[in-house]
Amino acid sequence: MTLKNKELSIWLIGPSAAGKTTISKLLYEEIKDKMNFVIVDGDQVRSLYENNLGYDKFSRSKNTKRYINLVNWLNNFKISSIVAVISPFEKDRDICRKEINNYFEIYLKSSREERIRRDKKKLYTPAIKGEKINVVDVDIPFEHPTKCNLEINTENKDPKKVVKEIRDKLGI
Repeated sequence: MTLKNKELSIWLIGPSAAGKTTISKLLYEEIKDKMNFVIVDGDQVRSLYENNLGYDKFSRSKNTKRYINLVNWLNNFKISSIVAVISPFEKDRDICRKEINNYFEIYLKSSREERIRRDKKKLYTPAIKGEKINVVDVDIPFEHPTKCNLEINTENKDPKKVVKEIRDKLGI
């Protein structure tokens, strides 16, 4: 797949602590001089809006619409995006496929045990104990992507090798 001279949107999806932010930053550093890119990180985008959305299923889907609108707005200015978001629902990912030109979905996966070990936000342990709600892959299921362009297990893979795999697949 060669997408040079076209805007694209690379979506790195997966539960919290799967490696989305790490991979998005490394990928950006490697390709920023070749194409006009911006990172759209789910945690950071929430702070751009009046942060009136929660983390329940409805709010997560509504937030996906915000990402879609932002990505399409950036595309109007010839800016491509690397979107690092959980995106737990296949129905929302289907909407992305329909509404975003050159949408490229990469599922970063790893075991829950590994994600708990990496969990800087301290989401999983309180959720497993029932002290926190609306945590994807605890009380909100993460729906396995059925139509992703690339699936990468980040469990024991060096992040730089993950970035190379993405670049090779995209031809960038």
